[in-house]
Amino acid sequence: MSKVRTKVVPFPVPIAIVSSIIKGKVNFATYGCFGLLAPRPITYVYIGSIEPHYTNIGIKENGYFGVNIPSTDQMKETDYVGLVSGHNTDKSKVFRTFSGEADDIPLIEDCPVNMLCKLTKTVDLPGRDIFIGEVLETYVNEECLTNGELDFKKINPLLFTSATAKYWELGNIIGSAYKEGKIMLKP
Repeated sequence: MSKVRTKVVPFPVPIAIVSSIIKGKVNFATYGCFGLLAPRPITYVYIGSIEPHYTNIGIKENGYFGVNIPSTDQMKETDYVGLVSGHNTDKSKVFRTFSGEADDIPLIEDCPVNMLCKLTKTVDLPGRDIFIGEVLETYVNEECLTNGELDFKKINPLLFTSATAKYWELGNIIGSAYKEGKIMLKP
């Protein structure tokens, strides 16, 4: 097997639409740099943002932000709010919203998963802000549950890969974590 060196991350990641309030107005922005930092007992997420992004102002100003996971059905709207800047485009009416505990922070009603986050730390990298947020509340559309558990096929999250600048969707379940490797444990 031969390998080819590449400078891009070669696998898809979930897209997040970050929601915030800037100068009293709702704003949305699309992020392909998003992930989970610590799942338990307190959940933290991060989003990476280029410094001049308009959304950064709202996150720093309010100390709260929403992370909304769109489904593949929302690809056009998700792409749109990532193409235009809140500096010169009003994106407040692109999505219907609801509020969680922090009344001012909008969460996107049509996204299957929403997280209300409190900013806990900002890491400054050259040309980027990395926002780390504690997840205070998580909302999931009821129809995306099977037997009370998240059903990722029903959520159908929109995935992105920087390697090809393409959107993807999920495949199939192929195993259970913390179980499949047990066959290799020595008795």
